[in-house]
Amino acid sequence: MTSVALVTVALLGCGDSDPSNNDESSSSGASTSTGGVDSSSTGDPPGTTAGSSSEVGTTVDGSESSTADSSSGETGEVVLHGACELADKVGSFALLREDIYTTFSGSVADGVVPVSVLENVGEDGDCRLLRRNNPFCDPACGPGQTCDFDGNCIAYPTNHDVGIVDVTGLLEPVSVEPIMPTYEYFDTQLPHPAWDEATVVQLGAAGGDYEPFELVGVGVAMIEPSGGDLVLDAEAPMTVEWVPGAAGLAKVRVELSIDQHGSTPSKLVCESDDTGMLTVSQELIAEFVALGVTGFPAANFYRETVDSVELAPGCVEFGVRSHVQTDLTVAGHTPCTGDDDCRDPQVCDIPNETCIDP
Repeated sequence: MTSVALVTVALLGCGDSDPSNNDESSSSGASTSTGGVDSSSTGDPPGTTAGSSSEVGTTVDGSESSTADSSSGETGEVVLHGACELADKVGSFALLREDIYTTFSGSVADGVVPVSVLENVGEDGDCRLLRRNNPFCDPACGPGQTCDFDGNCIAYPTNHDVGIVDVTGLLEPVSVEPIMPTYEYFDTQLPHPAWDEATVVQLGAAGGDYEPFELVGVGVAMIEPSGGDLVLDAEAPMTVEWVPGAAGLAKVRVELSIDQHGSTPSKLVCESDDTGMLTVSQELIAEFVALGVTGFPAANFYRETVDSVELAPGCVEFGVRSHVQTDLTVAGHTPCTGDDDCRDPQVCDIPNETCIDP
């Protein structure tokens, strides 16, 4: 897992959290309750307990500090353990703020889907080049199975019940039961935005097929790309810019996707402190472009905090993030849906949404 960040919590007072919320229990199977999960049922939790509002001084890597509001019943430290390693990630929960809505969703499975484990084929500075590989089994796997990278058919991981999941620290608390039979958790009726910036947000799962657990995050501001259009050129480095956020725990992740229809599509992922700028090296861009360019390239910006915990089947993470997608231009590539999108004499290779020479 990635680096650990600490938040120092100083108790100011206690009281009941607001029991009102706006989930869709009547239509989706989600249910509502007040309060959160008692930390005493989880042993030594990675987050704080649900309860009252208090003041939090956050420390990132033991150096920078800022102020946040917390739902905590006692003085202590909130520890962010970072994201799961892909090879160990069996579940995730996310509070996601888009431009016009905010959602909560998540699930926990009993294993890792092999194809979700991306191969690191290059890295430079803050950026990594990740490629999706396709395992092969002969004979082909049967229903309810998937192929692993050793060429063996294994049972396809299935989601499990982890009990009622409560999320506190939001403007309106969330309490969700799993949706049968897929055991997925979601609430699409959250206020927008659902949190105040720098507020500590806590997730508690009551436990079901696996032990109870708690995770924590911090409310982040909306990510705002800046600096104009992004142009990916194999012969030049590229600077990526955004409006920097307040000092604190949030990181910024930028994902570039340029091979939308390839058999082994790759993406370039950069993770950085929230300083407002990062640079992708020319060498890594050249390697990225050489893996293939098809379809309509895109850049996805995320500002986020991520915490994680180990359960019996593997690692489960909780992200509190904002997201914006922007266009991305690749030098020498013209995406298309028909010949009219291409310059003569080129024509559109419609399956790959790419203009090519006839």
